[in-house]
Amino acid sequence: MSLITSTAPKAPPRPAVPRSIRLDSLTGLRWCAAALIFCYHFSFEESAAGSGQHVGQLRHLTLAGPSAVSFFFVLSGFVLAWSARTADTAGGFWRRRFARIYPSHAVTFCVAVVMLLWMGLTLDPLTGLANLTLTQAWVPDPEVWFGYNGVSWSLSCEFFFYFAFPFLIGPLRRLRSRGLWAVVAAGNLFVVLFPLYGRDLAYAAGWHPKFLLYLLPPVRLAEFVVGIALALLVRNGSWRGPGLGVSLGLSCAAALWLVHLVPYDFHWSACTIVPYTLTIAAAAHADARGSRSPFRNRVLVYLGEISFSFYLVHEMVIFGTNHFFFTHHLSPALWLDTLLVLGVSLAGAALLHRYVEKPGVRLLSRGRPKPRPAAT
Repeated sequence: MSLITSTAPKAPPRPAVPRSIRLDSLTGLRWCAAALIFCYHFSFEESAAGSGQHVGQLRHLTLAGPSAVSFFFVLSGFVLAWSARTADTAGGFWRRRFARIYPSHAVTFCVAVVMLLWMGLTLDPLTGLANLTLTQAWVPDPEVWFGYNGVSWSLSCEFFFYFAFPFLIGPLRRLRSRGLWAVVAAGNLFVVLFPLYGRDLAYAAGWHPKFLLYLLPPVRLAEFVVGIALALLVRNGSWRGPGLGVSLGLSCAAALWLVHLVPYDFHWSACTIVPYTLTIAAAAHADARGSRSPFRNRVLVYLGEISFSFYLVHEMVIFGTNHFFFTHHLSPALWLDTLLVLGVSLAGAALLHRYVEKPGVRLLSRGRPKPRPAAT
């Protein structure tokens, strides 16, 4: 039995926008979000180059870096809902998502092990097991969250989203436009207001506040659900919102200005969720209508296609270059270090995408029908 169709209406209305339309603007935007995370990690984790003043300026500009993960979570729900087939099975869906994510994670985990040994650090088996099984975001222990390849904590959330998707898409498809609008509004409201009481809840449970505010998969599920409802609104022609230019301007204002005005707990996602929601919908709407979009540029689209691989490798490159410079008593200029780390990260991402990510999808999805994704 198909879990995806078991609760869907027997004769769903034909969508106003075909799912076969490529949403290349969303792919280009993926790169922009990945670049923001790279700049954030570089500014806060780079320690071998540049003056304190220049590093401080970069940190000021990229304070909203963690909010890019929120963008990815909304985008993930949007893309999966956009390309989902009504006749798909839960097992087929889970198999494809595993094929899409896990081979690259397994390879970068092994690279992380080698790098940690090279750096002379002690390997903790339990932390490694949590990372390898993508369960680290469920463990209320700061020592576990970012162990080995630290960025993979978000994949722990994504795996939970993938598990939940077949159970969510059917009921959401049954909703009329008003219901979908209510889901989008409620999800945004939850993300905006949760920091008001999230810290107190974490302390009451004996947890680090970051665990509840930023990492715990069920809490981050709200952003994923917003993405699903958003995709259904755009596909059935019911989305009404500002255009791409206005939405992008609001996102930039939130990421570069508003994030500095709100309390610390709100900078993870609360102050950016609304403009990010608007931007994703506006970009998809522009592609569906054939309107102009700067994010359909061929270079940006390619960078968006390798952005997942880039995300997985970039932090290890930052730590690896830091270790190399310290070991050899080198202190390059900040601009040179930035170009070096970025170049190595891009080269590693291109190799991982071509020789691991794409072959993994082909191998593990062999013999199973796979819908063409709207954006990768």
